Amino acid sequence: MVGRILKGVLMMGFGASALVLGQATGERSAAEYVEEVQRLLREAGRADIGEKEAAALRERARESARQYAARLKDKAKGSEERFQLGYLYYLAGDVENMVAVFRELMRDRTLSEEDRQRLRLYLIEKYCESGRLREAEEERAAISPEAFNAKEVMAAAAMRLAVAYTQAGQLEQAVRAQEAAYEAARSSGLVPLTWKTARALAELYAALGRVGESRALLARLKDELQRQLLWAEGEAVQTLTRTVSQIESTLAQLELIGKPAPEITVVKWIEEPPTRLADLRGRVVALEFWAAWCPDCRGMIPHLRAWAARYEKDGLKILAVTRYYGFNGREVGRASKEEEERFLAEFKRLRELPYGTAIDEGQRSFETYHVTWVPTIAIIDRAGRIRYIFTWNENPSLCEWMITRVLSESTSED
Repeated sequence: MVGRILKGVLMMGFGASALVLGQATGERSAAEYVEEVQRLLREAGRADIGEKEAAALRERARESARQYAARLKDKAKGSEERFQLGYLYYLAGDVENMVAVFRELMRDRTLSEEDRQRLRLYLIEKYCESGRLREAEEERAAISPEAFNAKEVMAAAAMRLAVAYTQAGQLEQAVRAQEAAYEAARSSGLVPLTWKTARALAELYAALGRVGESRALLARLKDELQRQLLWAEGEAVQTLTRTVSQIESTLAQLELIGKPAPEITVVKWIEEPPTRLADLRGRVVALEFWAAWCPDCRGMIPHLRAWAARYEKDGLKILAVTRYYGFNGREVGRASKEEEERFLAEFKRLRELPYGTAIDEGQRSFETYHVTWVPTIAIIDRAGRIRYIFTWNENPSLCEWMITRVLSESTSED
């Protein structure tokens, strides 16, 4: 989610123009260089290619960004051209050069405050990735509250810091950052952003055992949105109605925490021996609801693969459940059940998954676990109780933190 917010905020303004260098000589524009790198990254995200091919495309994208930045380094003079140069360094993962270019650009007095905000978000993103949280906090503090869409920018910055603090194991700091993100989002008046920041905050509270605070937070937001529905019109009615329904599903998931995990209903096992949750007592289960067409689900795969390698010896079992979508690797609704089953088996091989998948009977398991968004992961302890339910919000470290916590508990305590 953080990435979507950042992309939406950042690519306004600077990213909207085609920046041409050396038109007379027929050179490619800076924007064309950026688009070529982004095209490679989109190719790497396809569902129907293998892990090695995807990794090769990502590396090719990084190398292309490095080469294109080297070509532009001495030619990019104006503020827009310098931005594209810095963005290429960003895509290349070259933090120091990106910071240098953006720092220089921020000293440009002709730069609008809105554009300065966007540069700060890029800096915060890379500072967080490299563990430079003090510098990220300094950039967040420098965000002007008077600039256009300042609240959205503040929410995105605080959310990114919440993820970084979680990755660093500093969950109380993560909570404070996420609380700031939620308040900024509420002030923005943007309902989808407010809901997503609230859900991320509720998940942090729940992970820390503060389930009551999670419920209270979501109940208050639900009441606020229902009041807005009384005078809403047009598309706002659909947005508010959909969001209230999602909040109700999340509240229902919170009610499952601490209770025995409902058994899953499966009509087909793909590259996975048939099993029941009851048969897995004594192990910690990460029960993932997912879809092969879902980019966020594919984004979870490296984390799931790493968790399997890291924690299987300690008793972790990853169990994936999907349902029939008619997905053939390219389009939803195009494949028969048999074709989709073959694709899922091929997908396991392509993505080098250490686990297979179960196919739900209709949507019964999805409905039992109140899943309205994929991926969703339920953490089940050794006694078969649900301890946590995680929905993708670009903070998988929180889910891993909960896995390690439940794994560390002795069987006698269960």
